[in-house]
Order: sequence, then structure tokens, then C-alpha cells
Amino acid sequence: MSSPVPSATSAPSVSEPEVAVPPPVPTRAPRTWYFRGTTMFVLAIFAVYLLAQIAALIGWLWWHQIAPDSSEELHGLLRHGGLLGLAQIVACPFVLAALWIPIRIARQRFSDYLALRLPGRAELARGLAMILALLLAYYFLALALGEPIPPEFAIEIYRSARDSGWLIVLLIGLCVGAPVIEEFVVRGFMFRGWSQSFLGPAGAVVLSSVAWAAIHTQYDLFYMSEIFAIGLLLGYLRYRSGSTWLTVVIHGAVNAASMIEVAVVLANA
Repeated sequence: MSSPVPSATSAPSVSEPEVAVPPPVPTRAPRTWYFRGTTMFVLAIFAVYLLAQIAALIGWLWWHQIAPDSSEELHGLLRHGGLLGLAQIVACPFVLAALWIPIRIARQRFSDYLALRLPGRAELARGLAMILALLLAYYFLALALGEPIPPEFAIEIYRSARDSGWLIVLLIGLCVGAPVIEEFVVRGFMFRGWSQSFLGPAGAVVLSSVAWAAIHTQYDLFYMSEIFAIGLLLGYLRYRSGSTWLTVVIHGAVNAASMIEVAVVLANA
């Protein structure tokens, strides 16, 4: 008898080693700077703003070969409309860059954090109507109280810029540069952080308006109170519309109206 042929047996299967999958890296969620963080960064941004203005002043003195001999001469120079407009234009990109840093650290989009949303036509029309009513109310109040109309500071900067050929620089700085800087910082960055802190939206509107009025020391108390009232309205519009561009446009319109008023007064003087 022949011996049985052994059946072919398959080789034992070798399982592939399991590859360890690393755990997902946790991503840090976007954040908002609340009261303390917002205040700290606003002070730093204000320092950048002042340094940029000082740089503009030094450049102005070098260009015109001017060396002020007294504090009175320097004070008069600081009220030159051309220099004022130039300082706003020069400071604008530096302030925007300074704003970008804390927003980047917070892992937020620049436009989202500052509420850079274009307003609708109805929002713009309503905002312009409200600011017009407020300006008219203060105009008649100034008449009743015997306040100078327009304020002396506005006349000084307009006349000095016009007489030196720097009027267009003043208008760009005052109607574009200053509104972008101040609204991005106050109604954009400051309101965003403070409104989500213990202050709430109402407290943020009031406190930011106080701070905004306080930096306008070139005016007397009456016109500083008007700036405070304008700040309250701009803060309200920012809160209701969710658009900082709306307050930029209205702020620019207010400054443009101020320059038109000065031009009319000087033309009829």
C-alpha cells in the first residue's frame, strides 16, 4: 500500500502590527479680551498712537527746518491743521498694526473682532438722522449759553491749514484717518471687550464715551460734553447695528460738517 500523500497546509497568517494613532492635538478656542485685557491693550495702542504722532511732528520740523524756541511756539505748532492732519494719516497704519496683535493672539479674525460689517442703507439713514438731531440740539444750546460757534480750536486748525496749503491733508486726516483710528479702537476693540465683561453693553457704551471725551482736551467743557453725547450715540448705534463701519462713517460726517461750518463762518467774517 502506498502511504497517504500529506495534504498541503497553509502557512499561519501573520497579523500586521497595529499602528498607534496619536491623540488629536487640542486646538485652543478663540477668546475675547475682557475688561482687564482690553484696558491693558488699549493703553498700549494709545502709546503707539502718541509715538506715531511724535514721529510726524519730528518729520514736520525737519521738513520745514523749524526749531521752536519756546513752549508757546511749540503749543501753536501743535495746533497747526496741516500737522494735525498729517499726524492722523501717519498714525493710522501703526494703530491698525497695534490692534492686529491682540486680535491675532485671541485667535480671531480682524474683521469679526472689530465688527467690520457694512451697514445697511436704513441703518445709515437712521444713524445720520439721529446725529443730525443731536448736533442741532447742541448748536441751539451753544447759542443759548453764549458758547463760541464753532469752537476756537476748529477755526485755528482750519485757518492754519488753509493758509499754508495743507487743507487737503487736514481734511483727509480729520475726516478719514481720525474716524478710522478712534472708531476701530473705541467702538471696535474697546466696546467688544468691555461689553462682554462685568460692564455689559450699557456700561461699555458709557465708559468708552467718557474715555473718548477725556482725550479731547483741546476743547472746553461744553464741547467735551458734546463729544461725550456723540460717543453715547455712536456706542448705541454700534450696539444696535453690530457695525463699526457705521460709526466710522458717521464720525467722519460729523468732522466734515465741523469743517464746513468753519469754512462758512470764515467766508462770512
